[in-house]
Amino acid sequence: MDLRTIFFTILFQSLIGVNALLEPYHDYVTGLTDCVVKLVEEYERQVLEKTVDITVINMNNDLQLSAIHQVKGARFVSRQFFWDANNINNVIYIVMCKDYHELASGLNKITSDQYWNPSARFIIVMMNLNEYSLHNLSDLLHTYNIFKVSVISRHGDKYAIYKHNFTKPGACLKAGHLKFWSWCSDYCSGKLLPPLYSGSIRGCRYKFIAHNLWPFTNFDSKVKGTEQYLFTLFEKYYGVNIEIQEYNKVDKYGKPFDNISQIMLKKLVHNKFEGALGGYSVQSVYGGNISYGYPYKVDHVYYVLAHSNYVDPWFAMLTQCSWIFYGVVIVFVCYCILARYLAIFHTPGDFSRNALIVFGYLLNKYVLKRTPSGWAPALALLVLMFTSFMIPYAIQAKLYSLSTRPVRGFEPKVPSDLDNYQAILHADWVRRYLFVGHRICATRIGCLQALARRSQTHQYTMSSNSYYQVYRWKVTDEYCNFVTYALKEPYTTVLRAIYLRRGSVLLESLKRLTLQVADTSLLVRYDQFLARRARMLCKPHRPVVMFVPASLEKLYFAFIVLIVGCCLSVLLFICEVWAG
Repeated sequence: MDLRTIFFTILFQSLIGVNALLEPYHDYVTGLTDCVVKLVEEYERQVLEKTVDITVINMNNDLQLSAIHQVKGARFVSRQFFWDANNINNVIYIVMCKDYHELASGLNKITSDQYWNPSARFIIVMMNLNEYSLHNLSDLLHTYNIFKVSVISRHGDKYAIYKHNFTKPGACLKAGHLKFWSWCSDYCSGKLLPPLYSGSIRGCRYKFIAHNLWPFTNFDSKVKGTEQYLFTLFEKYYGVNIEIQEYNKVDKYGKPFDNISQIMLKKLVHNKFEGALGGYSVQSVYGGNISYGYPYKVDHVYYVLAHSNYVDPWFAMLTQCSWIFYGVVIVFVCYCILARYLAIFHTPGDFSRNALIVFGYLLNKYVLKRTPSGWAPALALLVLMFTSFMIPYAIQAKLYSLSTRPVRGFEPKVPSDLDNYQAILHADWVRRYLFVGHRICATRIGCLQALARRSQTHQYTMSSNSYYQVYRWKVTDEYCNFVTYALKEPYTTVLRAIYLRRGSVLLESLKRLTLQVADTSLLVRYDQFLARRARMLCKPHRPVVMFVPASLEKLYFAFIVLIVGCCLSVLLFICEVWAG
């Protein structure tokens, strides 16, 4: 036989054998592709959006991507398990893997994506899935809060679909409910399939971590903080059990942890707790596999300063009423000219007496009888008499007011007045904001106390309105009067929120409750209750008075003005009688 004939005979037989092997493989690929395409189309109908972002992960030749790309309204992003964290929103994930170990390693990597969405629809194609791997897979999906999932695995010459089925309506969302649902062939042919029961959070127990930060959380007494009160409402409304565990702030050597807020959030990223409490604000620095609900409070951060000391009444009058004294001088000169040239008195030598009248000494009847008739002298005399009564009494009234209601020294009113002031800040503020020449205090109440002790120094601190409304009652004088004050213009605004694991089953329920609480102002009233309670706990060391009492010594100069005026009036009267 010719060698060429033998070669072509062997090649032809080989092609026949390869074709016989590829035919069932092609059938497997086609069956798997049809199953995945129908699941994608079903998910698209449930989403009800024009376009759906689909991320395909770790693809291989077992799936015909061209058939999936023909699905109307789908946009695809193809990745591997070791991709870099890019910001892409995902609605459907299609994941392919060999076995459970490859999937576990891959999910651990992709959760670093900023827009990782475990609440999306998942289609996981796992080639090797046995009964032991099914149990581990159920635990793995529960760890990452993946419940909307269809797992496809090959069994012999068929593909099986596994889904979460909670056996009865309202069963608690937890691991162990990933069950066989249907064969891909039956699903694609449109056969009647058994119903699936969705789970519920009612009756479930979840563990949260928190640090003792009043007024948000409190572990020192039975009075609940604002966030604890919110979760009390959440437990009653949704029938869940929330366990809030206090996080220890010190290590085994008794040294306080630095940056405790970040440490607690890392425990959420590692799936050790369901959520974290303790006055968290919505910030981009809190990255990782975590999410947050709707902000339950809009909180403002203010500049807080210590009140300045009271000033002397006469000094306060000179600084506040200087325009009055300038006005008195002008009026004095004008009235003297009027008294001189309008000839109120008959004799020109009465000029000195006119000057005394301008200062406010009463006219006697003898002088009144000597005044000429006419509208011009009468008008000038009326103005002189009115001024003579008003000026001394206005001065005395101002002195009395400044003695009973003392005036403080200069106090900044706007942030631009704080250019030469030093900041006293808590450690958390120093890490998040830039302040030049600041001092660090250990606690927030310690910042206010340090500020009150150095009331005469140019220093200030920062405090949110939630802290300040409660803590300011702990920094008062002996009459429970505030020794600190806040500027009206806030430094910044923060949104208070509660952080949860990414895709937590509590997230949507917590959002709904937050909206309901905001509509009814329950948290606002509870904050007012905490502020009133803090006020009641402030006990004055002396009897409370409505104003600061003033001794007669502070009114000494006011009495001197009155007595000297009376003496001069009497002396003037005697001189006029003696002169005849």
